[in-house]
Amino acid sequence: MVYFEDLEVGADYMGPECLVDEKEMLEYNRRNDPWPIHVDEAAALQSPFGGVIASGGNTPDAQWAFLGGFDWGVKFPAPVRAGDALRYRLTVLSKKSSSKPGRGVATIRSQLTNQRGEVVLEVEAVILMATRPGDL
Repeated sequence: MVYFEDLEVGADYMGPECLVDEKEMLEYNRRNDPWPIHVDEAAALQSPFGGVIASGGNTPDAQWAFLGGFDWGVKFPAPVRAGDALRYRLTVLSKKSSSKPGRGVATIRSQLTNQRGEVVLEVEAVILMATRPGDL
């Protein structure tokens, strides 16, 4: 679990590489985001993407002591496809303790890149995080 005090301003945190499994991707897409570009090969071939792509929600994530978000900016600069090898990078832009105990506010930038180094997801957010239990 990542808590507020674990974050260091300016630090980059890298996640392990994660391979996008076609079967898992399609199951997720069918359940959560069944647009033709995510579930129908024939329709997706006619799209600007030229084939089925992953839903934006089908991305790796870590266990965070996340309490809420104040501001979110989300970009999907390139599509994710089955077989892509994705890697997560989080940069802490700023942080400050809350006036209320047990929490703090951080501004972060998260990027997910594929095996070609292309950014496929970028999120810049101001988030509310819990402090480590017992550190109130």
